[in-house]
Amino acid sequence: MSMYVDLLQEYRKKFDIEIFPLLVSNELIHKNTGRVYHSFQKRIDRIELQKKSIENKISILKQHMSNGNQVNDFDKSMMFDLIAMFAQAMLSYFEIFKSCLKFSLNFEKLGMVKTNSGYNEMIDHLGDYKNNGVSVFHKAGLRTFFNVDLRNILINDSWWINNNFEFTYEEPDGTEISLSIGELHGELASINSIVLGFTENHQKNSDAESLE
Repeated sequence: MSMYVDLLQEYRKKFDIEIFPLLVSNELIHKNTGRVYHSFQKRIDRIELQKKSIENKISILKQHMSNGNQVNDFDKSMMFDLIAMFAQAMLSYFEIFKSCLKFSLNFEKLGMVKTNSGYNEMIDHLGDYKNNGVSVFHKAGLRTFFNVDLRNILINDSWWINNNFEFTYEEPDGTEISLSIGELHGELASINSIVLGFTENHQKNSDAESLE
């Protein structure tokens, strides 16, 4: 899992340095709401169990490849299970992050109605937010970092496994996009880092404010 840990740290560093401080300094998240995330621990624990199963199957796949075999020759049922677990774990993290945003975002400042907010809408409003006429975030970059398109694919269950046993979906223009096992690993690390970064930073920020 060294590759996964490296990716997790890379995405986490970007979130900690480039995104969360702007949420705080622009007062786009409410203060002292870190305590609400304790209710997510059981969900995160479940995802960690899923990830252990993923790790075991990846180890078997690596052994298969190290013996000079091709991915297409790998056990098909195990590969299907592996891809499905990746998708389930990613979707679970996306839904936790959506819940975190609903608890924490300053909807009034963003010009939103909380009860009607969806994931896309929350990210888009963050991307559109301006402080004294200056955009705080690069909207397209924010949508990419929070992987809005992949979340839409997962929530709509509009993906399949192609003949090369890759995670595949179709873009609005009809272009098919396929992600290998390694690329899926990276996507899981990305959303994992966002959830950890948001909850831990928010908790630290709340604890620091409570001591002032």
